[in-house]
Amino acid sequence: MNQTWQAKWIWIDAPERTPNVYAEARTVFPVDAQVRSAALRISANQEYKVYVNGVEIGNGPSPSDVAWKYYDEYDVADRLTIGDNCLAIVAYNFGTTDIVTMQRQGPGGMIAQLDVRTDAGDLTVGTDESWRCRRSPRWVNNVSRMHNWGGYKEIYLADKEDGWELAGYDDSSWQNARVVADAMQADSAWPRLLPREIPFLRREAVRPNAIVRIEENYGSLFGAEQMIAYGDEDGDASVGRMVLDASVPGSLPGVVFDFSAVKVGYPELLVHAPEGGVLQLFYGESLELTLLDTFVLKRGENRLSPYGRRAFRYLKLSAQATPAPIALESFQMRFVRYPFERNGDFECSDPLLNRIWDIGRYTTEVNSQDHLEDCPYREQALWVVDAVVMAKVIYQTFGDTALVRKCLLQGARIQNEDGSIPGTGPERNDFLLPDFNAYWFLGVFDYWKYSADDAFVKEVWEPIRRLIGWFREQEDENGLFARADRGSWWCFVDWADYIDKRDRVTAVSCLHHKVLRKAAVLSAAFGDASFAAELTERADRLRDSIRSLLWIPEKRMFADCLTDDGLSDNVTFQTNFIAVWSGIMTDEEAEHFLTEGFLRGACPELKGAFFYHIVLEVLFERGYADAALDIIRAYWGEMVARGATTWWETFDPSSPRCTVPSPYQGNTPTYLSDYIPVSHCHGWGASPTYVLTERTLGIDVREIASGAFEFRPALGDLDWAKGTVPTAFGPIRASCVREADGSVSVALEHPERLQLRSPALEPLACERRGESVLVRGRWVDRADRADGMGVVERIENAGRGSIA
Repeated sequence: MNQTWQAKWIWIDAPERTPNVYAEARTVFPVDAQVRSAALRISANQEYKVYVNGVEIGNGPSPSDVAWKYYDEYDVADRLTIGDNCLAIVAYNFGTTDIVTMQRQGPGGMIAQLDVRTDAGDLTVGTDESWRCRRSPRWVNNVSRMHNWGGYKEIYLADKEDGWELAGYDDSSWQNARVVADAMQADSAWPRLLPREIPFLRREAVRPNAIVRIEENYGSLFGAEQMIAYGDEDGDASVGRMVLDASVPGSLPGVVFDFSAVKVGYPELLVHAPEGGVLQLFYGESLELTLLDTFVLKRGENRLSPYGRRAFRYLKLSAQATPAPIALESFQMRFVRYPFERNGDFECSDPLLNRIWDIGRYTTEVNSQDHLEDCPYREQALWVVDAVVMAKVIYQTFGDTALVRKCLLQGARIQNEDGSIPGTGPERNDFLLPDFNAYWFLGVFDYWKYSADDAFVKEVWEPIRRLIGWFREQEDENGLFARADRGSWWCFVDWADYIDKRDRVTAVSCLHHKVLRKAAVLSAAFGDASFAAELTERADRLRDSIRSLLWIPEKRMFADCLTDDGLSDNVTFQTNFIAVWSGIMTDEEAEHFLTEGFLRGACPELKGAFFYHIVLEVLFERGYADAALDIIRAYWGEMVARGATTWWETFDPSSPRCTVPSPYQGNTPTYLSDYIPVSHCHGWGASPTYVLTERTLGIDVREIASGAFEFRPALGDLDWAKGTVPTAFGPIRASCVREADGSVSVALEHPERLQLRSPALEPLACERRGESVLVRGRWVDRADRADGMGVVERIENAGRGSIA
């Protein structure tokens, strides 16, 4: 079948940068013989919905930079009939540059090509000037924005529906499409068309779990309970009907539903309105609800769903101006997210930790869309550090690589000319965060160690070399990263205004050091010994400079920064945890910092969920399992106590117990900034999920692509823990129980193909179970907390060979 592009990019006849455009395009074509196959390829800037003979086939594409445009492919053979057929598209273009994160850019355009094979021969139907187009009459154009990080609200006019998606529709009054570019035209807005790199999102019908309140507001409403999902009941529609009567002038009957946790997707409603009326949907991750969708109903049956994706926990449905009562015949939501095929689990003797693990799993899942999103409502953006943290959860919990790979590639594709990589994506933008450049590379390194995807490394090797060169350009005469606070940059480190981030910021130089060390390993692995030696030399020099120029001897900690006026006297946990994490501190210095600094509260407390992933990794690596578990209970446990079902962007446990994230309550980095939406669902807060599996249960699959995994449980004060880590080799299952003598009884089952590495596991029995090996033994905690860290011991067991 034809795989070349004959179709052209088309659009309606509207000036560029016309905001908020819904464009409808259609063509009718004959099929004269039995269809054997039919492949539809389609893309748009920025979104499309496509129909064949009136049936919706799908929507997309995956968000991307305009220079790297994705297309989707559908098998539509079963939707074609002998005779006239209609291919119809409604595409959306945002049309303005006025958006904080610089997403949704570029002119309007759509492209589609249908390649059909029939008994009588092949047929190709592609977008071109013969297609008929119009600006959709169904959406009001001049509406307000959701907020300055996102798109527009929707006002939908149901009485403007006219069957335009069907072959028999008369489109003679429509204009011919305007061709704006050829496919793959080098000097066009879209010089590339890339096939989708991940599976289509999973779509699941869900219904609300509870009713928060019913508001009659001078009208009436009954049957709201019919919309609720009870118990394990699933299904694509509600089991009864809800009636709303807003016939009294000024009445506004409504109901607020609770979906129990943030959901991402598309509400779908079937409404019978004998005389029309207005139905509105208000959304919120908390009960601070915002009107986003207004449906002006036609008489009779209305099938309603917003064009744009929504993210919410609470949804208010409200009616007004209904001359006769309207009946909601069905109400559900199409919940969308990445289709992870494998699922891990974790359980221990502390129910609170079990709940925390599960919320982190769910938060990662709901933020796993066409890319790893920082938050599904406010930005829906591919922020580097959010993706890096969620990737660690994915490796331990879902055993997937495709989504992480795509996200890292998208970072490389928007690399700046100077070699730096924007802190967010997937579209090119001006957000330059020096520390995020380091995290992008560390994410690449982690991915390679987990996947052994050499082809990926070769694809991003030139961007890596350019990034390393960019880091070199930022060095001062001592090799320190200089001027991290320049005006056009954002030196992040953590959400904490007490960190001194002037000029030569210690945390950034420490991260640069870590990048150089890892890049040397990567270079050596790919045969570039000279570059590896150069990187190692630079890393050695940088470490010496950090230790000699940024260390405060009397405090035995590193200063936050160095300026031309001298060394800052400000010290923070963030700076010094990064110094430990990056290999700058010696073991003795790290031990002193943890015992005399961190555990004694010598610096301001951390309140950012993101940075705690470094804290938890360091504590477990240094043998402070009890302290790590206490932090998880105190920080994330307090969020649970306040009703969190997904993790918040930031949180201050010392705030009054009645407060949740809100511009007016706090627990947000944008306190009292009422124009900035607050996030109750932030993927970067999910670190306890991978930490509990990787460090507490002890199943460490960070380098599993080598054919081996490490097992080193650290139960801390727990009596037992058990769980499963899914891998491409098969699942790894472990159960650990603390005995009266302090030792831990272990049952560990792993695929026979995998080599087990463990520093202190005393195997007592080993047996084959199909393609797996079951090891029973004892884990004896070391007296010295740091003893055995980084040591791999060979376990011999009766010549079975599968254990090493």
